[in-house]
Amino acid sequence: MQIFNGKVVCPRCDGNGLVYKSRIDNLDLIVYICDECDASWQDDDICLNKFQDLSTFLQSKGLTYKDAKILDLGCDWKK
Repeated sequence: MQIFNGKVVCPRCDGNGLVYKSRIDNLDLIVYICDECDASWQDDDICLNKFQDLSTFLQSKGLTYKDAKILDLGCDWKK
């Protein structure tokens, strides 16, 4: 996991995005999402071989991006 200024850099988009912690209220889940490419992780082990596109993840849970209530908890979750 690459850290830049206390924030996790997305391994999928080669450092173009930062990974923020979020809560999906309708699923009562915490997920980690890249603010650039929408790669998502279900735990804080952020690595290239474990991501899933956010839309694919939501679809597997019966939601669309439009229906999901995603609360941004910020990028400062990992120091």
